[in-house]
Amino acid sequence: MSNESYRIPQDVDAPIPIFAWEMTEVVVAIMVIGVGIIMRFFIPGLFAGIFLMMMAKKMRAGQKRGQVQHGLWRMGLKLDPLLGKYAPRPMRLEYIR
Repeated sequence: MSNESYRIPQDVDAPIPIFAWEMTEVVVAIMVIGVGIIMRFFIPGLFAGIFLMMMAKKMRAGQKRGQVQHGLWRMGLKLDPLLGKYAPRPMRLEYIR
């Protein structure tokens, strides 16, 4: 056995970001832009999507990874069906030991 130590990065299993945003933030912005297109308000929808992206970046600063996804999950948006099957209920804020 070797006495060498190895450093494993904390973000080795992190999802690949799109530019500087997480995938969930991009999906929410695209949904807002899509609703703007459907309602024939493309320009306001585009500005709202861009505004959401900028605010998501500011809200995420200093937060843990996955905070936006957890917030959306807690509001009822089912992003990952397996998360509902194997994870605790989203409205439970504290875990019982």
